[in-house]
Amino acid sequence: MKKIIIFILLGLIGTGLLATDVIRRDRATLRQGPGSMFPILAELQKGAEIEINSEKSGWLDVQVTADTLTGYLSAKAITERKTQDDIFAAMGNQEASLEVSRHGMSAGVKGFADKFTEKFDGNPAFFDLYASYRLDPEKYRIFRKQTYKKGKTFTKSIQIPVSNTRDYFYFSEEGMGIGIASRIAALGIYQNDYLTEYINQVGNLIVEVSDVYDIEFKFFILDSEKANAYACPGGIIFITKGMLRQIRTEAELACILAHEIGHVARKHGMLELEERKHHVKADDAFAELDMEMEFFGIEQDSETREVEDEMEDLAFDIFETLFAGRLAEYEEEADFLAIIYSARAGYDANQILNILNRLLDSNSESTNEHYTTSQIETRIEDIQKNLKRLVLSKKLFDHRLRWTEMTFYLK
Repeated sequence: MKKIIIFILLGLIGTGLLATDVIRRDRATLRQGPGSMFPILAELQKGAEIEINSEKSGWLDVQVTADTLTGYLSAKAITERKTQDDIFAAMGNQEASLEVSRHGMSAGVKGFADKFTEKFDGNPAFFDLYASYRLDPEKYRIFRKQTYKKGKTFTKSIQIPVSNTRDYFYFSEEGMGIGIASRIAALGIYQNDYLTEYINQVGNLIVEVSDVYDIEFKFFILDSEKANAYACPGGIIFITKGMLRQIRTEAELACILAHEIGHVARKHGMLELEERKHHVKADDAFAELDMEMEFFGIEQDSETREVEDEMEDLAFDIFETLFAGRLAEYEEEADFLAIIYSARAGYDANQILNILNRLLDSNSESTNEHYTTSQIETRIEDIQKNLKRLVLSKKLFDHRLRWTEMTFYLK
């Protein structure tokens, strides 16, 4: 019934008739353009009324009824969805945190990011790098056009499995993801603007056809010769120089990035914390957490501090699990999503086996359990089974030549 209503609404929009609706999820981000790479204009509260001018590819061109603010909003923001009972639900949703800071993000995210960067003993400089990096929409448009020229195309015919997890992140989760990323970034960021832009362009081709198209993903290269990749809550993804050296085609790169996007989409990093949420008091104390954001002006009492300390301990567990390797069931799901996402973007998803077999043959050293020899063997077996479940197009591409040209920039 809900889908029918949405289709009717979007049908009215398509005829040029102005439609009015309200925000129906806890977090709704208004952006400058129809894509997650566009700057944030505002964070809208649940219940806020909007006027919808048009819809395209899951993005609504809207005006906020309460003022003259206009921008683009994910169509998912007006869809009713049951809120999950997790420990972050009561954190980071204070009215003050809706303000967009000078960093181009919610002030609430900035506050949590600072807190967790300190707690994880991360690299403070990473936040500035993260906040300042933004994929140029015009350059992305050109890259996208070049990707799909000469008969190459993307397809959304392959259905993405329905997820029961919440398909967006609270301020606290996103801030914690930045804190975790700051710790990983301490390994060293590979400063190569050209390659970084390219990795982000390929990654966003995958994001665009995924079920988390409205989450802003940012991709960074780690200056490490070990073959690894990491995904942090909120959409921060790392890939190492060592992994890039093992890749032979752009399709292989797309599969590796799609695997990490899958971890973010299914919130694998957060699920382990939520499984143990009974250890933490998910009550009103969370609403009073002092995350060292000056505009809150709230001091912690002993009960609140105890809750925060317990939550931080569990957050450390997330980091350790993420860094060492996730549970096998999560890896299988991420690999299955990698196949689907890559194929939907037009890439030859079969090539995920090529890169994994190459890593297996090279006996590459990895600090991540799921890129070690024994786990790669298990993953290959699972992927082969899952590939048989899907009917992939015969017109998938790999952009081998473009990848070969890009490797000249890899020093």
